[in-house]
Amino acid sequence: MPKFYRANLFRMQSKLIKVLCLCLLLCFSFYSHGQSSGVNSSQLQFKQPDNDSLQVAQFVSRSKQAQHLRPDSALIFARQGLDLSRKMGYKKGEGDCLTRLGVVLWYNGKYDLALSYLLNSLKIREEINDRSGQLASLNDIGIIYSDQKDYIKALSYHFKAKAIAESLHDRNGLSSILSNIGNCYIKLNKIDSALHFEMQAYEIQHAINDQGAICNTLSILGDINYRAGRLALALDYYRLSLAQASKIKDENSLADTYNSIAQFYKKSNQPDSSIFYAKHALEAAKIAVYPEGIYNAGNLLTQIYQGKNEHFELMYLKIALAAKDSMFNAEKIKEVQKLSFNESERQQEISEEKKLEAQKRIVNLQLTGIALFIILLFLILLLLSKSRTHRKVIEFMSVFSLLLVFEFITLFIQPFVKHFSNDLPVIELLILVGVSSLLVPLHHKLTHWLREKLAHIEPYHSVKKPKVKTEANEKTSE
Repeated sequence: MPKFYRANLFRMQSKLIKVLCLCLLLCFSFYSHGQSSGVNSSQLQFKQPDNDSLQVAQFVSRSKQAQHLRPDSALIFARQGLDLSRKMGYKKGEGDCLTRLGVVLWYNGKYDLALSYLLNSLKIREEINDRSGQLASLNDIGIIYSDQKDYIKALSYHFKAKAIAESLHDRNGLSSILSNIGNCYIKLNKIDSALHFEMQAYEIQHAINDQGAICNTLSILGDINYRAGRLALALDYYRLSLAQASKIKDENSLADTYNSIAQFYKKSNQPDSSIFYAKHALEAAKIAVYPEGIYNAGNLLTQIYQGKNEHFELMYLKIALAAKDSMFNAEKIKEVQKLSFNESERQQEISEEKKLEAQKRIVNLQLTGIALFIILLFLILLLLSKSRTHRKVIEFMSVFSLLLVFEFITLFIQPFVKHFSNDLPVIELLILVGVSSLLVPLHHKLTHWLREKLAHIEPYHSVKKPKVKTEANEKTSE
């Protein structure tokens, strides 16, 4: 091989490698930009917080301890933690305190405010990708919808929380969620499904010795067996629930279980026993400031005294109506419906954003794959140029490779063109024409260059035409 040819070939290969490396760099930079744009910047807020976060955690802990017996104090502690978290910019603490406020307000029958706080906490926890926090918020939102008798929507939130609990291997959270799912199914009169989930919850709580949650599960198991006609077993579960709730002084669970036993004796035509347990339920619910428990007990006592004692009937009716109004007046129901609609819209937007991000990732992966394929094709072409492969094959592959490169460039810049043109056809057309005016001449030059350097085919204008002898020439030569 002549020296000048080897030198030209070396220069040509160097230029090709530089062009391909530049193409690859552009492609990967675009792909990296697409991936980094999907990273939630708020994740930076999930770093180790300041020392003041310990004080926020103390406020949350105090709120939990006070919520059953001192709900006003529980609200104060949660608000103090919320103010401190916002002052610090501590998003996780803010989400925890919003959940605390929601739970305490839910216990006190303020469903509209409770739902507002819990939805805000869920939004924050989604922003910082706090999975365990999302679990708590989703479960609590499901409980509120269950109390609003919207059991289908409640189940949708509970099952979302269940999936997170299983992914985190959080047995405490999972047991509570399973119990709430069972409670929804019993309200929908699906006894078998209710028993299935409730028994799972009981087995986990018993295994991990969760004293706080097991009394509620035992009470729900009593309701399930009562619905199934197993009356003696139902009463056993109720008594176990009472013993456990009394042990940990859970007045809410006591109120619920006392109400269930009162209903049991009412339907068994034992009014004296029903009155006894209903009054205990009313007392426990008042101690816990638990409007739902107050309403259920007051309503039950109103029914028992109806037509028998007008004074007690009217007294308990007023108690029941006051509790019901605090929970279910028209304004609160309207606010809950508004919050539910807004949350549905937000979840729909999140779903659409996730779909767009998935599409972008697919497009970026495809662009990267195309770029790598083009580079591989050029490398194969360089290897073939040194072999004895037919020149026409190399020429075809050269042209094909260049077509791929320029079409890839057009495909690559398409999103930028749409962005700068704001999807206006006229501006988009002008930009594409301007780009084409640069690419088309370059394409022709590179095509001729590759044909000459790789396929060793001389351009048409450089081929010397043979001289044709004419009579004039012959005479001149003579």
